[in-house]
Amino acid sequence: MSDFLLFLGRFHVLALHLPIGMVLLTAIVHWLSRNARNNSLQQVLPLLWGCTASSALVTVMLGLLHFGEGGFTGPSASAHRLWGIGFAVGTQLAWFLSVFNINAYRNWGGWLTLALLVAVTVTGHYGGNLTHGSTYLVEYAPQTIRDLVGMEERRPAVTDITQADPWYDIVDPMLQSRCGNCHNDDKQSGQLNLSTLDALMAGGESGAVVLPGNAAGSDLYKRITLPQNHENFMPAEGKTPLTADQVAILGWWIDAGLPAETSVSALAVEETTMSLLAIEMGLAPAPVTAVAERYAPVSGSLLGQMVASGWLVRQLSQESNGLIVSINAIGQPVSRDMLAFLADASGSIVELNLASTGMNDDLLALIADMPVLENLNLSNNGITDAGLALVSGFSKLETLNLYGNPAISDAGLASLDGLENLAAVYLWGTAVTEEGIASLQSSLDGIDVQGQALPR
Repeated sequence: MSDFLLFLGRFHVLALHLPIGMVLLTAIVHWLSRNARNNSLQQVLPLLWGCTASSALVTVMLGLLHFGEGGFTGPSASAHRLWGIGFAVGTQLAWFLSVFNINAYRNWGGWLTLALLVAVTVTGHYGGNLTHGSTYLVEYAPQTIRDLVGMEERRPAVTDITQADPWYDIVDPMLQSRCGNCHNDDKQSGQLNLSTLDALMAGGESGAVVLPGNAAGSDLYKRITLPQNHENFMPAEGKTPLTADQVAILGWWIDAGLPAETSVSALAVEETTMSLLAIEMGLAPAPVTAVAERYAPVSGSLLGQMVASGWLVRQLSQESNGLIVSINAIGQPVSRDMLAFLADASGSIVELNLASTGMNDDLLALIADMPVLENLNLSNNGITDAGLALVSGFSKLETLNLYGNPAISDAGLASLDGLENLAAVYLWGTAVTEEGIASLQSSLDGIDVQGQALPR
C-alpha cells in the first residue's frame, strides 16, 4: 500500500466521531418524530440518514486503509473491523428505506435504529480496546466482574519494597502505562507486544528487544534513551515518555537479567536503585530537589543582553534554569560579542542551534567550554577537523548535527570517540567516509550515524 493511502488512513481516528454523533442525532429525531405533534420531523430523516450513511462509509474506508498499515492483530481488531462494516451497511439500508420505501421504514425503522445504536457501541468498544488495551474498562473493576471476563485477581498491594516482584509489580505496570497503547494483544506496532513477559522476550519484527544482562545492547533501552526529537525515540508520536528514573529502573532490570517471580530482597540491589524502586512504587517520597538546581542560574541582565544581541532564548521548563538557544533570524551571522554572551551563560545552555551562522573554527573556540550542552547544531557552516576537536570537550553532548560542513573528514570524526553520551550524529555533506563512520560506531556502541558517507 502506498504511503499516501497510509497517510489517509491515519485520519480514521478523526473521522470516526462524525458517524457516532450523526447516528445519535438521527436516533433522537427518529423517536421524536413518532409523536404526532412532531410529525414534521420525519421530513428531515432522509437527510440525517444520508449524512450518517456517508460519514460511516468514509470512516470505514479510512479504517480499512489504517488497518493496512499493519500492527493490528487479535480478536478486537477483527471484531472492530467487522462491526464497523456492519454498522456502515446498516446505515446505508436505513437511508435507502427512508427515501425509497417509507412504509418499510415506518415498520422497521425503530428496530433498525436500535440495532445501529448497539452496533456503533460495540464497534466503539472494540476500537477502544485497540487504543487502550482489551482490559482497560475492567482494570479497576470489582473481582466479580473481572472473573466474568476471565481476568486474574489483582495483585495485592505491596507495602514493603523488598517484597515487590521486579517484573509484575514494578516494570510491567511502568511499561503498560507508557507503551501499552501501541504494544498489546490487539495492536502490535513493529510486531512488538509488551502485554506479558513472554511476549516481551519474543521481540518484534527486528528480533529481540531486550538482552538479559545487557541494557546498553538492548533495542528497547536504546530507543527510550535517544533524544526525544529523534525519529526512533519511543514512545513515538508525542506520547508521554518514561521519566529519567523509570529509564534507570528499566536499565537496572535488564542488566539484572530480567528477574521475575522473585522479590527485590532476593537480588543484590544498590541503595540508590532501591530508593528509585521505592519511589516508583509510591513507598517512599520523591526527594525534594528543585529542577533548577541542575543548571546555573542566569541573571536577568545577561538574558536581556543575549536577546538584544540577536539570540532567541527559551527555558527548558518553568522550573528549570536550563536554556535552549538559537539565532533569532535564520541565516544571521554570529559575532564574537554574541558568542561571548554564550560563554557567560555556558553553565545553563542545554540546546544550542548555530545552523547557517557563519561559524568557523576560531569562533567555535570562543564557546569551547559548554559543561551541560546536550544538543548542538553546527550545520551549514565552515567547521573543519580542527574545530571538531573542540567539540570533544562537550562531555554531556548527546546529539551533534554537522550537515553541510565539507571540510570535516574521518580525522575530525575520530576526535568524538570520547563522548560517551553521544547518541546521534548527522553527517550529510561532509567528507567523512564509510570507514570513518564504522570506526566511530565501534568506539561508541549504539550510536546512530545519519548521512551519506563518501567512498574512499
